[in-house]
Amino acid sequence: MDFALSDEHLRAQQIVRAFAQREAAPLIKDADRGQTMPPELMPRMAQLGLLGLCIPERYGGQGFDYITLGLACEELEAVDTSLRTALSVHIGLNSLALLQWGSEPQKQRFLVPQARGEKVAMFGLTEAGAGSDVAAMASTARRAGDGYAINGEKMWISLATKAHHILWFARTNPERSDPHDQLSAFIIETDRPGVTRGDIHGKLGLRAGSTGWVHCEDVRLPVENRLGEEGEGFRIAMSALDNGRYTVAAGA
Repeated sequence: MDFALSDEHLRAQQIVRAFAQREAAPLIKDADRGQTMPPELMPRMAQLGLLGLCIPERYGGQGFDYITLGLACEELEAVDTSLRTALSVHIGLNSLALLQWGSEPQKQRFLVPQARGEKVAMFGLTEAGAGSDVAAMASTARRAGDGYAINGEKMWISLATKAHHILWFARTNPERSDPHDQLSAFIIETDRPGVTRGDIHGKLGLRAGSTGWVHCEDVRLPVENRLGEEGEGFRIAMSALDNGRYTVAAGA
């Protein structure tokens, strides 16, 4: 078995390395001190195709493999962890979940613009009192007419004030005995009425990145915005976290 990187892997690695070292690195020191993400970096990453790196071409991506995603994360992390975090969240935690769990209309509506870099995506699992501990999750999604009303707040969310879409997890079926079967996943556009968000400052790390909170107050969603079936939220979250952890490990 040949474990050597292919020519395609090496070319992609060099492109990401050049961007990270020549374009991003000169901005990081001031960004870290100012606790703000340089506004030009995400558009430039989109222009280079990084935001759809391992998404199939038919959905607007570049069609590279999982190894290429890991190589990209390694090069970004070498400059600053905030860059790798942005890619981990956009692709690893959100876009790959849409690719695996989304219906074809959802892929066309949400995944394609994300892979093209026209829209930025984030992941909404963590709350003030809950992370992957689903039994403690307070966000709810109750049936309202033909759709849902979403209420709750997510904390420590990367790209909170930058993203256009959030993959949001909420409790839909509290009557079920197993808390793992009580959660569902939703794709929420951040310009919907009732969505508010803000940045968190004073962090010890990730200071050159965007971290914040996202609050939903009676946000109305059509059923078409639910990812998967009711009760599949935990499985969707865990599969997304597997992808996210891979990108973190690659960066390390």
